[in-house]
Amino acid sequence: MKKTLFFILFFTLYSVFSQTPKDSIFFYLNNTKGESKFHNLRRAISLSENLNIDTLIQQASIKYGMESYFVKDTLGLTFSKNKLLRHFQNHKDSFSLGRAFHFAAINHKIKNNLDSSFYYYQESKSVFAKLKDSGEVGRKLLSMAILQVKELDYLGSETTAVEGLKYIEPSKKKQYRTLISLYQTLGNALGYLNRPKESRAYYLKAKEMAKFNPLKHRREINYLNLYNNIGLTYVDEKDYEKAITLFKEGLAFDSIAIKYPRQYQNLLGGLSSVYFRQGKITQAIEGYKTVLEGRKRIDYVYGQSVSHGLLAEAYKENKQYSLARKHAKMGLDLGRKTRNNEQVLECLKILTELTTGKISKNYFKDYVQLKDSLFVRERTRKNQFAKVRYETEKKEKENINLKLENKEKELLLERETQQKIIGWLFAGGGILFIGFGTSVVASRRKKLLFDAKLEQVEAREKERQQIAKSLHDEVAGDIRTLHLKLSKSNQLDEAKKLDVIKENVRNLSHQLSSQSFDEVSFKDQIINLIADYFEPNFKIKTLGIDTIDWKNVNNSIKRTLFLAVRETIQNTKKHAAATQVDIHFEATKKTIKITISDNGKGFESKTKKKGIGLKNLKERVEVIDGVFSIESQLDKGTTTKIETPKDER
Repeated sequence: MKKTLFFILFFTLYSVFSQTPKDSIFFYLNNTKGESKFHNLRRAISLSENLNIDTLIQQASIKYGMESYFVKDTLGLTFSKNKLLRHFQNHKDSFSLGRAFHFAAINHKIKNNLDSSFYYYQESKSVFAKLKDSGEVGRKLLSMAILQVKELDYLGSETTAVEGLKYIEPSKKKQYRTLISLYQTLGNALGYLNRPKESRAYYLKAKEMAKFNPLKHRREINYLNLYNNIGLTYVDEKDYEKAITLFKEGLAFDSIAIKYPRQYQNLLGGLSSVYFRQGKITQAIEGYKTVLEGRKRIDYVYGQSVSHGLLAEAYKENKQYSLARKHAKMGLDLGRKTRNNEQVLECLKILTELTTGKISKNYFKDYVQLKDSLFVRERTRKNQFAKVRYETEKKEKENINLKLENKEKELLLERETQQKIIGWLFAGGGILFIGFGTSVVASRRKKLLFDAKLEQVEAREKERQQIAKSLHDEVAGDIRTLHLKLSKSNQLDEAKKLDVIKENVRNLSHQLSSQSFDEVSFKDQIINLIADYFEPNFKIKTLGIDTIDWKNVNNSIKRTLFLAVRETIQNTKKHAAATQVDIHFEATKKTIKITISDNGKGFESKTKKKGIGLKNLKERVEVIDGVFSIESQLDKGTTTKIETPKDER
């Protein structure tokens, strides 16, 4: 026995003293369970810093932050964030900066500072976007979309989730967890926006992706959640039979009440709500009571507030007013405790109806005050989220412009350097060689400057697209809401005027936006444009469009040409009283020419001032070193000529 103890002690001491410091770090990193996990992680960080091992400093700090998040330790998250920020400052490792912003975001989320959380998620997303890490970008957008749903910004959540899908969908199976969550979040937002059919389509996509989850436990939870969510879309459409089928199919899952109590309660609650809508009040009450008991067993206080509210509504419908008041009060207390404002409002409304006198007035007063404060808060949150997105995107655009300016400065420095090199190399070669070298440098500079201009055009186009999107999704949406309110209040004249404004805003958004030439070819976009304006008494004819290889022409040039053609056709139809328009495309080695002529009434081009549309068009063409001109005579029609560099890719 003594020999056995001796050998155990010997090997233990040997393993400890024979370890290198780096081995010790891995030992601490791999022993992060139980009460000693935070102590071990701090030791790992400290040793990594002493040995100056960058990757292990980063790895240990990130692991410490994640473990802190799991136990909602805000001090631990702050500690990890600061370590990662210092690592970024010392080594300029942007991954550490992105993670530091992420930890700041979830720290504020725990503290319920949701606007600050949204801001840091946006900052983290921007860092990972520059690193071209689509997975991290998609996950940050998912977190932002979830915050927006929580704050009732459903349109904003829809926009954010769709943006997240653009990053995640291409990788699909690799990012199935994020993809499932994005589909579900988007489905939730659309459901709140009363678009059940669209909502269901995304839930079904999530269900299709759930099969790729190798973990049986997580896969089954996904399926059960989706049975419930899809069932609720049918409830919204009042297709109760389909809803009941889905809820029962989920409830038939083997031992669901024991294995997955939350999912069981949601499905039974959904089924009970259908019974309530069908007038089967007794069945609904029994279901709600079972759900409430289950939520008490697992100490799910937020869910208990919802159950009490539903029972209060059911008992009120069943004319059991004493029980209705009892559950409404309990739902009110638990709703306030868990900040479930929606449930607080519902319970206050029921208590207002089921009480009398001063008590009823007090409940009604609380109801009105909370509803008003929530409306203000909802509007403020939406504005804050929109402002964060706007400010961040504005800063990114400013950085792009700054890079363009720096590029021009670098070009000037490059020119000077190249001139000196050419001078030293060809000084003995005579004026001929020096001239040749200078022309080469000038040509290269011209090319690079031209590329910089194209980048500016592209940045401007992105800004136009963002403005168009904001006009269409936000301004037009708000006007539509106000239009509905005016219509309901019989203010019909004002509603008609507002409807005209709404259409003007939508038309403006369409004017600002344009299709991507990577999705729809230039020729097809021109054909679609002609189809939009073509009429029996306004014919449009194209010549030579097939003689140009549009695939190899830069997108910024194609966009400028497309806008020029569109603006010219619009002006002709609006002002020229023409019946025929001819559009002639021609290409040389270095340029593309478009000549647009009509048989309209014309004008005196020397005396007539150009409108703002033509001025903007002329400036847009000249930005890319193009030439724009108009020739016209009274009763002899108008000819517009555009010539731009070809700049093939």
